[in-house]
Amino acid sequence: MGDRRNRGLVLTQDPAIAQLGRQALEQLGEQPIDVREVDAFNAIVERGATIVIVDLGMPDRTLKTVAATLGNHRDLPVLVLATGSPALWHKISRGNPLEAILEAPFAENDIATAVEELLSKRRWLHEQLVGSSEMIQELRDQILLIAPAPVTALITGDSGTGKDVVARALHQYSPRRDRPFRAVNCAAIPENLLENELFGHEKGAFTDARAQYHGVFEQADGGTVFLDEIGEMALSGQVRLLRVVEEREVTRIGGNRPIPVDVRLVAATNLDLRQAVAKGEFRRDLYHRLKVVELNLAPLRSRRQDIPLLIDHFVSLYSKSASRFSGFSQPAMDLLSEYDWPGNVRELRNIVEHVVFLGPDRPVEPADLFSQLESPPSGDRHLPVATSKTPDQSERELIYFALLDLKREVSELKQLVQGRPAEMAPRPLYEVDDRLTAAEIVSPDTLTGSEVGSEVGEVQEADGTLKDLEREAIERALNQVGGNRRRAAQFLGIGVRTLYRKLDEYGLK
Repeated sequence: MGDRRNRGLVLTQDPAIAQLGRQALEQLGEQPIDVREVDAFNAIVERGATIVIVDLGMPDRTLKTVAATLGNHRDLPVLVLATGSPALWHKISRGNPLEAILEAPFAENDIATAVEELLSKRRWLHEQLVGSSEMIQELRDQILLIAPAPVTALITGDSGTGKDVVARALHQYSPRRDRPFRAVNCAAIPENLLENELFGHEKGAFTDARAQYHGVFEQADGGTVFLDEIGEMALSGQVRLLRVVEEREVTRIGGNRPIPVDVRLVAATNLDLRQAVAKGEFRRDLYHRLKVVELNLAPLRSRRQDIPLLIDHFVSLYSKSASRFSGFSQPAMDLLSEYDWPGNVRELRNIVEHVVFLGPDRPVEPADLFSQLESPPSGDRHLPVATSKTPDQSERELIYFALLDLKREVSELKQLVQGRPAEMAPRPLYEVDDRLTAAEIVSPDTLTGSEVGSEVGEVQEADGTLKDLEREAIERALNQVGGNRRRAAQFLGIGVRTLYRKLDEYGLK
């Protein structure tokens, strides 16, 4: 069916409308797909599309089913061709910001222009909130649901997770998009200046107040005010802010006349405001007024599948002016994918920017990254190294080493139980040919199944398999570290992603 990332659906039973839709999509490089049956439409949407063109001349029952399906895919742009009355659609549609209605009569160029605008809106959202994880997709859906509503929003999450990006997205997809967006970092402005910045002052209100000053709320009239790090605001400022939120009016410092303002307030914090309220550091009434809608941003370590996509995005962003950049080696990518990212997306972006402009003129290796990481791996960690082995061979070797170590520990415990004198040298667990390296001793290419059984001893029963050994080793490691998978991976000497694959394979999750 072609690339699902560039498929446009045309839902109509009118051949003329279908032709106009196909021509418009082809003009923009989209692959048009004609859909006449609602069952086929639902299935294709689930498989992936970039835009949908809906003809209101379709039966009402069909349109209701289509609207319900699109309501579950808010980041899918919808162009409605009003060949019939739009009244029904206004009633059944959920008001997606990525939706446009084109009144008849219309020409091919009209449809192409509307499609291009909708695709541009969708592209902005995906470029700002990069990722394919369930969490990032849910966040996009929440933004498109909340943005059109005139409600106050509170964005929470660790530093560096992109709270400012979400605030701008809420403005971008709201009816206020063409009005001002003003952002203030409450932690970056001294307490005695913050109220002046937000609410303004009258001429002569204090020394050096030589002219009247309009604060941020007046500057953003009709638009959006974003207050970042709201948890750092002093209690005196919180009292004045509460009045703005409740009364939608401000009073300048030194003034006594309330000034009406029409703003949408978005606040953000990396603090737990509930704890701040309990400690008396944040007003309870203001907290409840701010969290009409709350969006919580997950830390980057909770959505690791987005890390390669973010790296690609930042590389493409910076490498346009840095032709010497040669990319990341696979060990470097593995390191970045398994790193915990205490600084979240901001830390990742800074590291990519650094290596793109100041990194080596060869593929970036793990050693090139350690000095840039906020919390680099400990010195005793097994660092990625370049080898000529395939990933499967390397994983097998690591499992074999872990099994041999496990057998050695079991043998030592058995000696203690049986009361064998400590000075007696135990029988070698396996014989070593001095001409072979350790990797060759345990590699899949040099050990057959029977040899593994005889070398490892009682760890493998006569009817056992290598998979049985792997499963047992993983279970023992997890039990020993109390179920901590990262520590279990370190204990086994394998990567965390490898461990997760093995857990899936053996049904141990």
